[in-house]
Amino acid sequence: MFELLLHTIPVLFAIGSFWSNTERKLLFLNLGLCVALASLLAFEQAWGGVVVIMVAGMSTTYRVVTQKLLPAYATYIILALMTVLVASINTLTGKTGLLELMPVLTFMVYRFGELHCKEAGLRTCMIIGSVNFTVYGVATQTWGLAITEALFAISNAWYYVKLRRQLAALSL
Repeated sequence: MFELLLHTIPVLFAIGSFWSNTERKLLFLNLGLCVALASLLAFEQAWGGVVVIMVAGMSTTYRVVTQKLLPAYATYIILALMTVLVASINTLTGKTGLLELMPVLTFMVYRFGELHCKEAGLRTCMIIGSVNFTVYGVATQTWGLAITEALFAISNAWYYVKLRRQLAALSL
C-alpha cells in the first residue's frame, strides 16, 4: 500500500501541472514533485535518481526564493559542479552505465532551464528532460516516475504552444 502511495503522489503532481499556467506555479509544482520523486526513488533504491532530485530541489528552491536568473557563466559553473557531484556518487555506487547517466542528463537540462531561462526556455528544458526521464522510468520499471514525467512533458508542451501563440498574436 505504501509503495502504491509513493507512485500515486507524483502522478497527482503531474496532473496538477496542467494548471501551472505561470512560471511561478510551475516552479512551485516542480519543487513538490522533487520531494515526491525523491521519496519514490529512495524507496526503489535508485540512488543516482535520488541525488539528482535532491539537488534539483535545491536549485528549484533558489529560483523560487530569489526569483532571479543566473548569468550564463554562473549557470555553467553550477551545472558543472552539480554534475560532478552526481557523477561522483554514481561512480562510488558503481552505477556508471548509460541507464544511470539518464538522470544526470535530465538533471542538466532541468537545471539549465531553471537557473538561466525565462518561461519559454524553462518549459522547453522541462519537455526535453521529462521525455528523457520518462524513458528512464520505463527502463527501470519505476511506473509512477514514468507516468509523472510523461504527463509533465505533455502539460509543458501544451503551455509552451499556448505561450508561443500569445507571443505570435502580440507581434501581429
